[in-house]
Amino acid sequence: MTLRWQIPTWSVVATGLLMNIVSALMTNFYIEDEVQAANVLIQQQISNDKLIALTWQQVEAIDRKREHLVTLMVISEANHHHISPYLAQFVIDDIQAWLGEPVDKITKEALPNIMEKLTNLQSSQRDKINQLYIDNLALIDYQVDKAKNISMLKSLALFLQIIGLGLVLARDLNRKDYDK
Repeated sequence: MTLRWQIPTWSVVATGLLMNIVSALMTNFYIEDEVQAANVLIQQQISNDKLIALTWQQVEAIDRKREHLVTLMVISEANHHHISPYLAQFVIDDIQAWLGEPVDKITKEALPNIMEKLTNLQSSQRDKINQLYIDNLALIDYQVDKAKNISMLKSLALFLQIIGLGLVLARDLNRKDYDK
């Protein structure tokens, strides 16, 4: 007579149930948190993209301001007229709003200084765009890593569910325990 070692069916079923519970907990808590964190990264990328677009619009608007200012100066010089005080004040207010610093007057002598300030403003806006783009690249890399981690965790949870279900079904396969 040979003795066989046999695992009680209830312990196999309990192990299967435990694996399913662990899988459910992983899915409901850890995996969902990872998915939400990945969504936050995506939202930040979208926000950065919008900010990049708006900043490009500002860079283009500054170009138009510079062109407008040069055109105004060329026309006033060609006609040997000074810019009307009303128009000069309008242009000064507009440029001050962009620069965030006072502009005394719009003259041929002041033009290089104003243009330099506008160029510096454009340069800082372009630097901002570059930094946002670099930030987006880092966010994309981080999001790709998160996606891989989420995929791995989902695969593990599915594996635990399948093995757990198989162990739970082992009860039906072992009818000897019911015959006793």
